[in-house]
Amino acid sequence: MVLAACESHRFAIAAECNPLGANHCLTPWPSSAFEVDDATSETGRRLAVPATAMPINDNGVAIDATPWNLADGFSPAAPIVMAFPGGVSSDGLPPNDDYDLSLSPSSPTVILDMTTGQRVAHFAEIDEQADDTPDSQALFLRPAARLIGGHRYAVAITKLVKARDGSELVSPPGFRALVSNTPTSHPLLEAMRPRFADVLAALDSAGFPTQQLVMAWDFTVASDDFLHRDMIAARDRTLAALANHPIAYTITSDAPIDDGSEIKRELTGTLDAPLFLSNGGGFAAGTVIMRDGDGLPTTQGFYQIPFTAIVPACAYDASAPVAMVMYGHGLMGDSIETAGAVQSTTASELCMVFVGTNMRGMSGDDLPAVAMMLNDLSRGDEVFEKIEQGLVNHITLAQAMRTTLAQTLFVDAANGNKPLVDPTQVFYYGLSQGGIFGASVMAYEPTITRAALGVGAANYSLLLERSNDWPIYRVVLSGAYTDPLDDTLAINLMQMRWDKVEPSGIANTVLQGTATGVPPKQLLLQNAIGDDEVANLATYWEARTMGLPVLGPTPVMPWGLTVQASPMPGGSTLVMMDGGAPQPPTIDVPAAATGMHDLTRNQPAARRQIGDFFRTGQLVDECDGPCICQSGECQ
Repeated sequence: MVLAACESHRFAIAAECNPLGANHCLTPWPSSAFEVDDATSETGRRLAVPATAMPINDNGVAIDATPWNLADGFSPAAPIVMAFPGGVSSDGLPPNDDYDLSLSPSSPTVILDMTTGQRVAHFAEIDEQADDTPDSQALFLRPAARLIGGHRYAVAITKLVKARDGSELVSPPGFRALVSNTPTSHPLLEAMRPRFADVLAALDSAGFPTQQLVMAWDFTVASDDFLHRDMIAARDRTLAALANHPIAYTITSDAPIDDGSEIKRELTGTLDAPLFLSNGGGFAAGTVIMRDGDGLPTTQGFYQIPFTAIVPACAYDASAPVAMVMYGHGLMGDSIETAGAVQSTTASELCMVFVGTNMRGMSGDDLPAVAMMLNDLSRGDEVFEKIEQGLVNHITLAQAMRTTLAQTLFVDAANGNKPLVDPTQVFYYGLSQGGIFGASVMAYEPTITRAALGVGAANYSLLLERSNDWPIYRVVLSGAYTDPLDDTLAINLMQMRWDKVEPSGIANTVLQGTATGVPPKQLLLQNAIGDDEVANLATYWEARTMGLPVLGPTPVMPWGLTVQASPMPGGSTLVMMDGGAPQPPTIDVPAAATGMHDLTRNQPAARRQIGDFFRTGQLVDECDGPCICQSGECQ
């Protein structure tokens, strides 16, 4: 009784904070400490993060928890985060090149799917970017693939994990109170108590008895229905709005590129698209998705979106109308990228018309909103949900390509408006950000069935801090949220909002299509080893989640995937190209410049592969064996 009373006396964590934490209000994260029962949700749970628990920026503004508390669980993609005073040693943690260790009986960290009883492959790492502040240094557990929507997971840190100085880690008092059945006055801990015995029992059955644990907790993953419902509604309402609205367009320029021998026409203009944004779709601060009484995106009429198209000269001489390709632009870019040098070469070699628009929410014009959001995450609606409009713009563009643009713009005026394009043949090709969001376009666009994703990936919370694009954005984030653990949790919170629009939300369903109401899709995912902007780890995460085979022969074999020999008569695949770059860093720091981010787009072999895939659906190794690029070229 005396020991119990002392334990209760020592328990002094604020009522709004996670009672299992040690040195941050939100850790461990994700955690059922911030869940409540909700019989109306798909998972039976709902997030309930107290407003006063959220990080506060340097202007004294706390992140508004309201948008996050709409979710029926946590992100299926974001890392699991814990922190201990003084920091954690990286010695012995399961590395990202040996996921098997995380599944072994001797793994120092454990993720267990309590719904199925299966262990979850993962790697663990400490936040190297917080190395100078060990009291605020996160321990990450990063699953090898997407967690399953609606499932309940248990997490354990065993005594094999040591403190940074090599000493034993001290179990947080909240965990000790639960294990010892010591009552406390902490409302969140006492709310967790009735379910906590199941966590310890599940871990014990998996071979990790309580006496071996420093810490354990559980959480629920958001349902796929919750993550998909916004975009399904936006897509369906877009198609309904377009059904009786011929897509009008205006042309602002129409001229050849250079002498016109490669690209006879570069066209820029605007076209009608259903509008879901406030402020007339402008770029003023405060522009957000408008919602109906059910909280779903609702149309606000139409507005004008930009588009750029390039028509190769060969289309005028082709024996039959040529195919069209929707192009997805790079990081914070715009539709003008469609007419770039690489894209022009690809359009000419494939003899296909390329058309692109802006990914609203992550285009160049959206940069001010992104900067404001990084300074105050309460403004997340002005970035993350806005990408729903970006996806709507691409769905609209696909409809325009098949109708108005094919019928009246892509024609040979000198020959009686002879059609240049076949409106039944439309594909998607995206690079970098366009390769990432291309999977999302495919998950919701109902007519395009084949896409080539140049350096595609998923899970921004995994790739951001490893990208050499990230430091400039991190300066804004860390300037506003000065505690490194706040930065860590901010990225985790951002991932929860990204899950509605980036491939983390649909990677497990896009190939089958039925979950989001589209036909089955084929994806060609081209990847360069040592990419310095889109981390290979995120590409492999996406491929494992999708269940993609690697096209063989291959220069490397990522963990958890299988090889399928070329040619593949159909399906989807991951293609690996080796440009001789050093292996990417194994820690969470930005990669040094390698030039590999541009490798695939510049390869004749990659372009031939895309052409074969678009025309026939077949996946062919266009290299002479594994794609090992000598002198910068994969033959």
